[in-house]
Amino acid sequence: MPRKNQAPKPTRKRKRSKALDEPIEPLQKSTRRSTASDQLTGGPQSPPCTPPSIGRPKASVRVSATESTSRLRQLVAVASRGIAAMEPEAEVDTTPSTPQTHTRSNIRSDEPTNEPEEIYMTPPVTLPKISWAPRSAVPINRLGFITPKSEPSSSSKGTNWAEVLGQVSKLYSYQRISKDRVRLLLIKPGTFEEQINASLLVVSDDQLGSESFPYSALSYNWGNSEDDCTIVIQDDPASSPVKSIDEAVDVLRVVTQDKMMKIKPNLYEALRHLRKENQIVALWVDALCINQFDINEKEEQVLKMAQIYRKAYNVNVWLGSANPGDLVSNRAMAFIPKVINPDNHAALLANDAYIEDWASLYELLKWSWFSRRWVIQELAFAQSASVHCGKHVRDWSDFQTAIAIFHRHFDGLKARLMMHYESSQVKRSHQDDDSTLEIEHLGAKLLVDMTSTLFRKRPDGSLESTRGLENLVCSLSGFDTSDPRDTINAFRSISKEMNRYDQRVAGAHNPPPAPNYGKDLFEIYRDFVQWVVKTTGSLDIICRHWALKERKEPTPTTPRLVQLPSWILFVEDSAWGKGEDLFRGRKAGDSFVGLPGSNNYNACGSHRKHAVVEFPQSPIHHGSTASTQVTHDMSMRVKGVMIGTVSFRTDPFPDGVITRDCLEGLGWRFDKDAKEIDEVPAQLWQTLVADRDPYGNAPPHWYKAACQHCLSYQTNNGHMNISTILRRNLQVGFQNIVHDYLRRVRAVTWNRSFLKGDPICNATSGTCEPYQHDKLVGFGPPKTEKGDVIAILYGCSVPVVLRPTESSSGEHLGYRFVGEAYIYGKMDDEAFGVHCKEETFKLL
Repeated sequence: MPRKNQAPKPTRKRKRSKALDEPIEPLQKSTRRSTASDQLTGGPQSPPCTPPSIGRPKASVRVSATESTSRLRQLVAVASRGIAAMEPEAEVDTTPSTPQTHTRSNIRSDEPTNEPEEIYMTPPVTLPKISWAPRSAVPINRLGFITPKSEPSSSSKGTNWAEVLGQVSKLYSYQRISKDRVRLLLIKPGTFEEQINASLLVVSDDQLGSESFPYSALSYNWGNSEDDCTIVIQDDPASSPVKSIDEAVDVLRVVTQDKMMKIKPNLYEALRHLRKENQIVALWVDALCINQFDINEKEEQVLKMAQIYRKAYNVNVWLGSANPGDLVSNRAMAFIPKVINPDNHAALLANDAYIEDWASLYELLKWSWFSRRWVIQELAFAQSASVHCGKHVRDWSDFQTAIAIFHRHFDGLKARLMMHYESSQVKRSHQDDDSTLEIEHLGAKLLVDMTSTLFRKRPDGSLESTRGLENLVCSLSGFDTSDPRDTINAFRSISKEMNRYDQRVAGAHNPPPAPNYGKDLFEIYRDFVQWVVKTTGSLDIICRHWALKERKEPTPTTPRLVQLPSWILFVEDSAWGKGEDLFRGRKAGDSFVGLPGSNNYNACGSHRKHAVVEFPQSPIHHGSTASTQVTHDMSMRVKGVMIGTVSFRTDPFPDGVITRDCLEGLGWRFDKDAKEIDEVPAQLWQTLVADRDPYGNAPPHWYKAACQHCLSYQTNNGHMNISTILRRNLQVGFQNIVHDYLRRVRAVTWNRSFLKGDPICNATSGTCEPYQHDKLVGFGPPKTEKGDVIAILYGCSVPVVLRPTESSSGEHLGYRFVGEAYIYGKMDDEAFGVHCKEETFKLL
């Protein structure tokens, strides 16, 4: 079924590869030599993986400097060849030398340390009897890298180094491939319980997806578990080029070597379910077909991922394993065919017997795959896709239709779903008000919307993207990725800036930053912000929560961890958060600046729309010693005007209760004995909705009547409880103007602080503008403090709150960015008068 507003993709009639249909003679287990898996586990296992509980992945191996230097260096030499390190062709020096300690850029180089000089190794293999130090106990040296904790020598524990070297030699070793080559995974036939045997075949870009090399691609969630599942890669030592998958199979029948590879449990389960008993399966899997430890190769392959998913004849979406006792996922997958049949809708919506089925579908949509950032690209370019949940398989178009229908009728089902959760044994890990039971912000709903509207058809029949990169990054911020450096990379290929047509016009001179895994996270984020400001002239990007946080621990491919500046805001603090946070309900108010292109406000005025920004560029020497290490200057210098300072603030409103302090601060006078409600001040009802409706338009006049009605529900202490009033409306079973008004109030005030500010007077004359004598009032970030500065920055459509920062000696260093604000009467160029003084703010 073609997507809406998208040209149907032409079907390609292929001559099916002979190897995909004909059975292949399995390996003779009775005669094959012992595999590396057997050596590490003490014998063959079936299956060779027991998925553990989710844990933190190991990122490195810590070895004390008291170890035998010669033995360690011999091991490093072998391991480097075995894992195809980042410079596989470089010679390994095995002579003893003084160990070097790496550095991490987020620790100041002038901080003292008493830690001894020690060795830090990051081979991506687990060596025997070398334990991990607990995170809390890991010391950090003065240059910034984690210093390994000294442990007793492995040799004193009786380690058999010959055995260790033998095990390392069994690891699969990637050979560097050229830029125009791609690897495919060929999974050999086998039963569900047998050891997975496969091989990696190198194919040219031109041949990829042809009749000789058909394949499908895998879309799955990596997960946080350790790589503790073993597969065997049948390696062809000759590595001779082949003309088809058939020929590759013939070669592997004759001469192969068993090599071991460790993979994560979720991927292992996917391969087991996709393997067939009587034919080869050709599959592209990012974790296996890309050498993740070769930065150059990874950058080259990431740039081609759109092409890889476009050429695959099918994309296999792996949601995860459905355990035999998992009635929720089994029920949901079985329910989908009923949902997509229009003849069933009346019964499915009216009969309470189906509420449990709807609840099961809702729970399935919360699985981790739907929160993956890369799935947008993988499905956007797919010719066809199938959804796999354990042994259940559904066509993606059917799955997509079921989600759309569920969303269409969700409001009508919501009350009964809440009653189902309250009365059943199903436990939800969130609050019990209606804000926590939402489908609008779930990754599954956003995924369906985005893949349906992302492309449009050009006059020549080709497709072009409709969304810019900044829009994709900000609107899909709730999607997660295992490497935060892919925050931008995951959307780059599907952005309109990468359209061929757009590259022939003005935007072509400033393409988005290319993937660069040699940079740390700050450099990547800074380059993106700088590109956005240069491309759009807007500074609103610093008001949006779009960035993923830095890793908690270094890994072999990301040894440098950084602390990020205040002007980069994290997704975790956004209205709905990311990942599992989406299932726990609203966390904060909606962004005042909105998505790129919203133009909700114009605080900086039409003559100051373009940002004036400077990003200091300091020299950076990565992996250097203490004498040459240079840290980042993470500041940003922007121009703007200061309009006031915060003189009063309330605690944030996280639970939907508007306090009496806020209501009275906006002009309301509470009188619990009054029989009639007084006239509601415009400052009150307009500020509670930020003077806009949910779509950024001027608020309807009936908002005033709805606000007056809500004030009659004030508690005895003068507060207005939004959740209580909304729940009462939900129980009645209909929505009215009060319901719509309060939903907007909650979207504005949730987890924000009400603030008052003193206006800034002219420094020379000591006078204020006539309209600046009154207190500034509005809503600011939850961390707003008394003494913070309220400013309007050029290129920023809303006011912001800044915090002056001083050194220990009292020297002014600059300002920390606290967040965006709504200030009544200062949102549309009203703040700029003849006495406004332009300033340069250094944001730290």
